[in-house]
Amino acid sequence: MEEVVRQDILEVLKQGVQAIRQDDSFRVKELSNHVIHNASIFQDEDSLGVAVLMYALSKVMERGRLDMEEVSRLLERASAALDTYNDEGYRIAVKFAIRRVSEADSRLKIFVNSVIDQAQLKKGSKIVMHGVSAARAANILGISRWELMQYLGHTTFHEENPETVSAVDRLALARKVFGK
Repeated sequence: MEEVVRQDILEVLKQGVQAIRQDDSFRVKELSNHVIHNASIFQDEDSLGVAVLMYALSKVMERGRLDMEEVSRLLERASAALDTYNDEGYRIAVKFAIRRVSEADSRLKIFVNSVIDQAQLKKGSKIVMHGVSAARAANILGISRWELMQYLGHTTFHEENPETVSAVDRLALARKVFGK
């Protein structure tokens, strides 16, 4: 794991534990959005795993149907593993945390699985916003390219991004490059 990624995930985990103990679901969701930046730059599954976990946790916290103390301990275990450069221990702790969230109860399992699917689509769009192709983002997330494209079609990030080049400017550049 890249050192920058390790440090960022470590900080997110520590802040996540604090936010969970303060019952601050909004902060947990913000942490999810923060860590996706590394996933888009380094295209690594470790950042993505913790981003999806934090997003799912924020949704579960809003509904109050999970023993958050147990999840906090799992996040602390993941953090301790990263502190000692134990990448595999980190990955195991994150998988246990995701499993714990999804197994909270029979009804919640269906909800969390849906949230995780939605989180993957949302995170996929964030990765695309950072300049990674939709095909690569779908591959990183393990989702269908078509699902991601359908989700992207419903977003307006291309309209909100001031750095986006207009269609007229892109056409002018293409004509200049190809001499037409």
